[in-house]
Formats: sequence, C-alpha cells, structure tokens
Amino acid sequence: MSNKIGKAVIATSSVSGLMTAVSGVVTGLGFTSSGIAAGSAAAGMQAGIGNVVAGSVFATIQSLAASGIIVTVGLTGGIVLVGGGAVYGGWKLKNHYWNKNKVP
Repeated sequence: MSNKIGKAVIATSSVSGLMTAVSGVVTGLGFTSSGIAAGSAAAGMQAGIGNVVAGSVFATIQSLAASGIIVTVGLTGGIVLVGGGAVYGGWKLKNHYWNKNKVP
C-alpha cells in the first residue's frame, strides 16, 4: 500500500468516524425516527422554541431523523470506519510480517 493509499484510508476513516459521531450525538439529543424523545434535550429545545418553523434547523434535523437518514449515515460511517481500520491494520500487519521474515 503506497503512502497515498494509506493517507486515503486514514482520511476516509476520519470522515466516517465523524459521520458516526454526529449521528450518535443527534440521536442522543433525542431526535429519533419516531419523533422527539420525551424528556430529551431535543424536547427541551422544542419547548423553548415553541412553534417550530418549517425549514428551520430544528425542523430539518428532525425531518432527517424521522426519514431514517441520520441512522443510515451513522451505520454507513461505522461500516466504513471498521472497513478502513481492517484494511489499514492488515496492511500494517503484512508489512510487519514481511519485514521480519524477509529473506536477504
């Protein structure tokens, strides 16, 4: 694996890790596919906002959560993160093994 490919794997894993983290945070705040979770931070925000305006950031986040996009982004990010880690780990293991057992 060339240095460029190694950097690409690291960059892809970083982005997918960020996708997974953002998805987890949004869901943890209480934006779910079945609506705002009772007693959550999102419920508190909604109570403070009052009438949520269509197209607002709050409405957009809830729309994305309700459509399943937030969960899909998180799952996709997690899968890519694990795949990138496996590729990079396999490459490092191969290079370590190859260098240790190299015949002069």
